[in-house]
Amino acid sequence: MTRRGPAAAVGLAVVLVLTACGGLSRGGPVEQGLEVGSGTPPAVRVAPPGPVAGAGQESIVRGFLRAGAASDAAYDNARAFLASVVSERWNPDDNIVLLADDTPPSATLLDPATVRVTGRAAGTVDAEGRYVAARAGSTVSATFRLSTVGGEWRVSELPENFGRWISRTDVSRLVQPYAVHYLSTSRRALVQDVRWFPADKLATRLARAQITPVPAYLSGAATSAVPEGARLLGDAVSVNAGVATVNLISSRLGPGEATRQNLWAQFVSTLTQDGAVARVSLSVDGVPVDLVGLDDSAGTLSELGFATPPGAVLANPVVRRGDDIGGFDPASSEQDPRQPSTPVTYPPVDAAFRHLALSADGTELASADPGEDGISRWKGTNRYEVPLDGVDVGAPAYDRRGWLWMGAVSTEGAKGPHVWVVDVRSDPADRETARARAVEAPWLAGRRVLESRVAPDGDRVAVLSVAANGTGYRIDLSGVVRGGGGVPQSLAPPLRLAAPLTRAVSLAWLDDRTLATLGVLDGKTLQPTILSVGGDVRALTPVRDAVAIASTGGERDLWVTTSTGRLLGRAGSQWVDNGPANDLAVAAG
Repeated sequence: MTRRGPAAAVGLAVVLVLTACGGLSRGGPVEQGLEVGSGTPPAVRVAPPGPVAGAGQESIVRGFLRAGAASDAAYDNARAFLASVVSERWNPDDNIVLLADDTPPSATLLDPATVRVTGRAAGTVDAEGRYVAARAGSTVSATFRLSTVGGEWRVSELPENFGRWISRTDVSRLVQPYAVHYLSTSRRALVQDVRWFPADKLATRLARAQITPVPAYLSGAATSAVPEGARLLGDAVSVNAGVATVNLISSRLGPGEATRQNLWAQFVSTLTQDGAVARVSLSVDGVPVDLVGLDDSAGTLSELGFATPPGAVLANPVVRRGDDIGGFDPASSEQDPRQPSTPVTYPPVDAAFRHLALSADGTELASADPGEDGISRWKGTNRYEVPLDGVDVGAPAYDRRGWLWMGAVSTEGAKGPHVWVVDVRSDPADRETARARAVEAPWLAGRRVLESRVAPDGDRVAVLSVAANGTGYRIDLSGVVRGGGGVPQSLAPPLRLAAPLTRAVSLAWLDDRTLATLGVLDGKTLQPTILSVGGDVRALTPVRDAVAIASTGGERDLWVTTSTGRLLGRAGSQWVDNGPANDLAVAAG
């Protein structure tokens, strides 16, 4: 007999309750993010126990949450806590909550048939694999209905779209970030879209993700060789002796060797992230996708004739001390920070010109003018003003394809452009060819762009902006839609990064997946913060008076300049003073 309690009207919900402003908090001054691995979770099989006879309502709910941490999709014990109808409907891959610690969620009996559980939240992963970090101190609550089945309490109603709750130390074992690969529309290369997936049946999950359309934030900047509407035969991928067999059902595979190479490149790059997959076999409607010189399977891009673009050769960084600019060698900066590592010929740049930027080849500099009323370029010993139909400019930044990016408030008003680019090949003395060109980005209406940093791949840009009233800081990731000659024409609709940040200053790419900023997570402290394009946020030890951040080679080579004119380098978890500096400019960084 099924018994329902008197509070049947209690609503079912999972709610993030903001109890503080900022990012992920574990107490203390440093805000930690999730513990993530390299993409290959450890081979540990875990199967938490099912319900015991006579267990009370709170115990049943706690047991269900704990059993959801099973590995290898072994959810039979978790389903044993559910009434049969609920068990059939429960999808463990629905909204997944990642907890901020390992403390078991508290359980409160609201009435004989209703239990509410509450825990500290690090973030959530939706059914598409999008991870959204929670703010510091956030709690997550879920309300469960129970009834008796055969004299034992069982969960009879779950919150809408309830998947699983995973404790902090279980994250690396159960869910991890992986890249889904698409094709750049402006060059022969792959573009990453990072999402989070459960580790069980990983090859199948990755293949399912690969056949989905290009995400909106890469629209126009990337495309896919996977035919529209394609699906997996049997909705699964088998892996035998390290070979993943992908059989697509589709009648629309495009013609040509290049199309087949592209299709192979996407699946090989995505599926070989699974530690169990060394090679991929690819068919469409049961017919192998043939390539010249390729046998039954492939494990690398080189086997496919899909050449990886060579990395850009970038100029050495430069440092400004007072008005003087000289070369900067990170390896020798601690020994003698006042001496340049190599002879340089850059002109003096008055300290009133802020946000110094260095072109990829090191032949020119740029900065915001005093009062941020314009942008200047330095070529040789001369300064040139950039013709720009905007005011209140942000920090300029070069990309690796020969463009100087800048944000400003359009003279046309809120509906005017917000982002501009300048062709670095242009003669800065020619006001017509050196004029800033507008880049369409209607989603920035009503906002001021403080900085726009193009990723090393040149296909994506991170945009730091603020509302016109000086509030509502955002960091967004957007695909760069380029026209002929690689001219940036527009920005795709954005994917928001680092939602927990309430304020941010300065941006720097560390690699294709990671950025650094100076951000506020706890409502007051501005501190170096690492941002993953997959959504994770991780703060480092604060630096007093920090005003800008840069990297000369990844997270271990981070540098912070301060308002007191000092340059601090990272040494482990601490920051070491490396002498005087007003600016550190890294080529196209």
